[in-house]
Amino acid sequence: MNFYHGTDQIITVIDFGKSRLRTDFGRGFYLSDKLVNAQDWAIDKPTKLGIPTVMRYEIDDAIFHDAHLKRLRFDKPTIEWLNFVRDNRRKSTPGVSKQELRHSYDLVIGPIADDKVAIAVDRYCRGVLSAEETLLEIRTIRDVSQLSLHSPQTLSYIRLVSYSQRKTKRWSYWQNL
Repeated sequence: MNFYHGTDQIITVIDFGKSRLRTDFGRGFYLSDKLVNAQDWAIDKPTKLGIPTVMRYEIDDAIFHDAHLKRLRFDKPTIEWLNFVRDNRRKSTPGVSKQELRHSYDLVIGPIADDKVAIAVDRYCRGVLSAEETLLEIRTIRDVSQLSLHSPQTLSYIRLVSYSQRKTKRWSYWQNL
């Protein structure tokens, strides 16, 4: 199964320490099964240091069944998903360092809190919206899922296959690695 990661450079080694803090599912390596999502992430990458790049990975289906991996799955936005995203996006959590992962899962699968969802989640965190109001607002946004990896054990299940870059207005053909 193919998954994609959008960035601004070719990444040959995944380093969890370089992951951003306060993301939907916590510090980790994020992938999407939708190429267009990864392309958008690559173009919108905040650093803009390099060239929009999409990495294509083959994911071994066993990652979803390995009894040694601790997984969390959200099939749609729910109150549990909303609270999980809120807890991971918080600037501080009592008893947890800002650098630490705020959960113990090896991988998490679920809806992406894109910009529109992020605004609703922020309003929920500030107490402007109730959980129910937030979920009603979020349901109007198309369902898109992401897979986030949070432990070195997950890396044995993924293999970088190729990449594509956008040096002009068009994406290049896939380059094998």
